Amino acid sequence: MKTYGIDIWGENNYIIDQGKVKVNYKSSPSLLEITQQVRKTNLRGPLILRFPHLIGKQIDMLYSNFRRAIFENDYNGKFHAVFPLKVNQFPEAVDAIVEHGERYSYGLEAGSKAELALAMAKTPLGSPITVNGFKDEEMVTLGFMAAHMGHEITITIEGLGELEWIIDVAQQCNLKVPNVGIRVRLQSEGSGIWAKSSGLSAKFGLTSTELIEAIAMLRENNMLQHFTMIHFHVGSQMQEIATLKRVLREAGNIYAELKKMGADNLRAINIGGGLAVEYSQHPSTRMRNYTLEEFSNSVVYLLR
Repeated sequence: MKTYGIDIWGENNYIIDQGKVKVNYKSSPSLLEITQQVRKTNLRGPLILRFPHLIGKQIDMLYSNFRRAIFENDYNGKFHAVFPLKVNQFPEAVDAIVEHGERYSYGLEAGSKAELALAMAKTPLGSPITVNGFKDEEMVTLGFMAAHMGHEITITIEGLGELEWIIDVAQQCNLKVPNVGIRVRLQSEGSGIWAKSSGLSAKFGLTSTELIEAIAMLRENNMLQHFTMIHFHVGSQMQEIATLKRVLREAGNIYAELKKMGADNLRAINIGGGLAVEYSQHPSTRMRNYTLEEFSNSVVYLLR
């Protein structure tokens, strides 16, 4: 019987029983039965079947693996995560993410003004909001408003021009200044189909020279205390664990040098990109060569 690689990518979320694909949850309904019940209501396709319990399971797995790695490595730092809204803005997904993630202070990431407005409306106070992507004065001002509302928000700059926007808005208004993050352009390249979005040839991020200039700009405008995060993007669908280890060492060295330069409130390294999703149906052509356990161990061990 052809299983289409469910044992490879399914993570035990689905099972095949008597020739039917079933959801491995509670009464284990089959996808065929669900479709037949939907057809009886006279609804026609295309249809999207959503299983919110899988969101909760993934969030639990993510945090439990990092908490285990933190304990095993005697690490004094903490793990925080944000869901990038560009992936899915549908309320069925966002509401489930916020509901299941609230006990972990799981936050949201925005890459546009619309996404930032959504993040401000949905993120519980105390959970992080990060802002990436292109920014103009209006979007930066919206970030200041979020900080003034009490949100734990970090605006990550991807060029010196964006830092100038933040400095200008801070000087023009009396709103609370948000945390400032800086995307650094590492020398190390990522792996996988999006590898070209990383390394020195990447379009976004500050070079080492620009990074020094950014620190000087923050210091001159009495804003260095708001610099709390560095961010790097190693490419989506990261396939090789060796790539992650290499970029973590480089990012860790940059972090340490920035602390020596007087960035006393710098406290976070934001790992951009993401773990690869396994699409393969054959063991010989797997998309990634690591597990979530190995990923979390590598991050915590190397940064420690």
